[in-house]
Amino acid sequence: MKLWTIAWFELRMLTRTRAVLLNLFLLPMVLIFILGNALSSNFKDEAEASVEQARVLIVEPNTGAAVHGELEVGLGLREFLNSPEIKQRMRIEKTVSREEAVEALTRGEADFGVVIPSDFEERVTAGKEAQWELIPGKNSMKNYVAQMIFHAYLDEVNRMQAAIIALGPQGIGEAMGTMSGLEATYVETASLNEGGETYSAFQYYAAAMLIMFLLYSGLSASISLSEEKRKKTLYRLNSMPVSTLEIFMGKIAGNSLVAFLQAAVIICGTSWFYGVDWGRHLWMLALTCLLVVIASMMLAVILTLLTKSSAAARSAVVTVIVVMTFLSGGFQPLPMEIIQRMGEFTVNHWAMQAILRLMLGADPGEVMHYLMMLGLFCGLLLAAGIVSYRKVGYHE
Repeated sequence: MKLWTIAWFELRMLTRTRAVLLNLFLLPMVLIFILGNALSSNFKDEAEASVEQARVLIVEPNTGAAVHGELEVGLGLREFLNSPEIKQRMRIEKTVSREEAVEALTRGEADFGVVIPSDFEERVTAGKEAQWELIPGKNSMKNYVAQMIFHAYLDEVNRMQAAIIALGPQGIGEAMGTMSGLEATYVETASLNEGGETYSAFQYYAAAMLIMFLLYSGLSASISLSEEKRKKTLYRLNSMPVSTLEIFMGKIAGNSLVAFLQAAVIICGTSWFYGVDWGRHLWMLALTCLLVVIASMMLAVILTLLTKSSAAARSAVVTVIVVMTFLSGGFQPLPMEIIQRMGEFTVNHWAMQAILRLMLGADPGEVMHYLMMLGLFCGLLLAAGIVSYRKVGYHE
């Protein structure tokens, strides 16, 4: 009962502060409105986004003699790139060197670059790993298209390598025959899900801002914990018949209740005023919010206990939240693959992917995969929070 008394007091203190009400409840609604309107052209609700033809420069080994001639690499590459579907999306040109391709990309004269290593065919036929260097240009959409097309071809090359490894020399002829007859059926225009639905700018940024502001709820917990020490009121609390752990957990519980209230306001507000469809499985949406709140509180606990001052704790919490939101594409979808890979190590990424799939009407089993990964992050943060509390404690 003492724990919940402290939690209720914390809830009352937060909800009575005008700045807290504005930052936690009004600010996310305003940001969603601004971002949803300003960046709506990047999201198509009904019509398929049109992508202009991309100029792709390919650097082959020993191409100095005929820059504008046919591609020399075999393995079905010429047939693949000459198909009508591929030509509709890419204009292939040969160039002499990687430096020339990079210079053209820098000047904006080309949209994408591919460097094929000199031993590509030999490594493929030997069943060894073969890689290309894909050089993105300035247009993120054209980069996506080119990367998907070349990855489709390289995936088939990897399939051929697997056949060679599994079947031995007798499988080379069959695999090479398949590659020479490679058609464009590996590249199709499709929607993001079977229902043909896609999320709007308001849905995307509603999900992103919901996650970011739920993480910011941990900042309120960090401030509350630090202020008790700074104002020397923790001494008074310790003099009462209540344990330090109850004080600590009561503050975490109080800030968590505010976070749940904030989530309800954002979800209901965006649904009523902006027409955001959060999907049919509201219990999975609630579970996602619960896991994000747990991660937020544990992140705040770890950083607050391990830093020496309240200012350092606040700065650390804000920095981590902003970096995670950026890496997960919360401010804008990021085209660079390396940043997308880094985003997979953030809480935001898995929570956002789960919410977006709920919006698209995906099966619960598909969404559960992302929730399990999010739960794994929460478990790691919870374990780190418990260790931090046992090592440092909450005292003057």
